[in-house]
Amino acid sequence: MYKINPAKYTGVTVLPSEIAEKHLILASASQLKVIIYAFSKSGDFFDAETVSKGTGISLEEVNDALSYWKDTGFVLYENEEIKFTETSSETQEKAAPEKKEEPKKRETIPLNNPSRLKYDEICTRIGESEEIRILLNEAQLKLGRTIGTGDQSSLILLHDYYGLPVEVILCICEYAGTKGKSTNMNYIYKIGVDWSQREIDTIDAADEELKSIQNVNAVWAEFSAAVSLKSSAPTTSQEKYISQWVNEWNFTIPMLVLAYEEMVTHTEKLSFSYMHKILSDWHKKGINTPEKAEEEKTKFIHEKEQKALERASGRKKQTEIKPDPNASYDIKRAEERARTSVPKVKKREKR
Repeated sequence: MYKINPAKYTGVTVLPSEIAEKHLILASASQLKVIIYAFSKSGDFFDAETVSKGTGISLEEVNDALSYWKDTGFVLYENEEIKFTETSSETQEKAAPEKKEEPKKRETIPLNNPSRLKYDEICTRIGESEEIRILLNEAQLKLGRTIGTGDQSSLILLHDYYGLPVEVILCICEYAGTKGKSTNMNYIYKIGVDWSQREIDTIDAADEELKSIQNVNAVWAEFSAAVSLKSSAPTTSQEKYISQWVNEWNFTIPMLVLAYEEMVTHTEKLSFSYMHKILSDWHKKGINTPEKAEEEKTKFIHEKEQKALERASGRKKQTEIKPDPNASYDIKRAEERARTSVPKVKKREKR
């Protein structure tokens, strides 16, 4: 269960200003839908299923979004203590005397949370950098549309703060166009940040990554059809799982289907983490075909039955009667004598 943190209401009209200032670029569309829905339920408790029904987003995407907003402090668990923090304006007022009006260096801005560039900052970068001018002009051609201040800021941040070369950013823009997401700068920005963190910063590395992404999408289409999943596209976490299963461990679609079938026999809901445990175990054991998986399953069942028989046999032996060495008689010896000896009958004497 979650609830809205009342401390985040300071200085807002409809939503906290911090969402607009920091998270419109960083948060995905699903994450923004979730937080808007959450604030509409302000004061009331809510869970992931309620949010999923209210937003039309899958349960897994809702859980990912709630984790994001939990990490940023906008939602709390039901019984979590409320901690009030200073507003950004209060922090700036306190920090102002220390800055002494010195301009903030770009490298001091955290890479994981850069501030959106203002219009005059964008103009300055365009005027001082030929690369930035090329980036913004070529991006419009790749996306087939003009880009506004917000989109320009995102592209410049990918170059200046995340260190991606112009050609790599343009490669992402072109890929977004092939996916029908040329108008979704948030999608482009998220890919760019992810690539920067994984050091995909050359054209060759970008080409390899795009091939991997296309392979994952093709696998998802075939896999989801085979097991009748309704979602048309995998979530970010599902993409990472599939990429490892297929691109690193070289599992085929039939093996993914087998892992799915094994998963549904043990869990009520779709769990890629459970499938990952199954496939990880198969990968370690070198099980890469349905035939080997079936052999492993048969072996496991046989070993389980053998252990059960051994336990039952052990319990039976414990219940058998053993002769007492201190007893004055030997029951087994007596039984043996009774079987082998012929009793002698003494004749009665005649009177």
